[in-house]
Amino acid sequence: MLPVPGCFRDFEERYPLSLDALITRVRGAPLASADRDALASTVMGIKTYGRGETIFDSDKCPSHLHVMTDGWAARSISFKDGSRQITDFLVVGDPCDLSALGHGSVGRVTALTSASITLLNRSALAAATMAHPRLASAFLNIALIEQSTLRIWLAYMGRHDKATHLAHLFCELHARLRRVELVGDHSFDLPLTHEVIADATGMSGVHVNRVLQQLRRDGLIRLHRHHLEILQPQRLRDLAEFDPAYLFA
Repeated sequence: MLPVPGCFRDFEERYPLSLDALITRVRGAPLASADRDALASTVMGIKTYGRGETIFDSDKCPSHLHVMTDGWAARSISFKDGSRQITDFLVVGDPCDLSALGHGSVGRVTALTSASITLLNRSALAAATMAHPRLASAFLNIALIEQSTLRIWLAYMGRHDKATHLAHLFCELHARLRRVELVGDHSFDLPLTHEVIADATGMSGVHVNRVLQQLRRDGLIRLHRHHLEILQPQRLRDLAEFDPAYLFA
């Protein structure tokens, strides 16, 4: 684990995509410098995980809040037959286990790539949100966005048109990654295997491949070596019926 300076300015210069990306997620509750300093004071360090490692498990009581600093992860629920349902993808700036700060959560968070995680002390964060209402409001906004995102995922899970479902997932990821400046010219890294996409959409791996081929044939996307390029953004949004309002509290 790497130590983190206590001063937010020093921390921001050393790790520009961690807490700064978390703050970027907050649109409805802008933070003053005192709020940012209070948030930075809760940082305990940086921890790295390898692909496939468990970052958070609801069976264990967390002493930290985990915030994505680099890489990709997934929230999921596992079943006795060995299958799993992915309920969200996590990228830079996303808290991995925000619900665990309340009355507990269900499932686990697994690294999909090598990942770096900023650890925030749970007790210190609770005290900081009590002392700084804007900070508390910021985390509430993020929790509301997570709930809205889950409802949208559930709605699209029931759609018969899987091309629409996959198009919506790509539009959502594009919007989220653009917010943290990880998109260029409508393209971004997408380190997700067909199996992972299947676990998130309720399709089989074979079905995912067929839908990807359909989107390619229609001239909507280009996917090569885990890099996705959206060739016709408006057409993809129209197919997906994508409205990004749910991503902003």
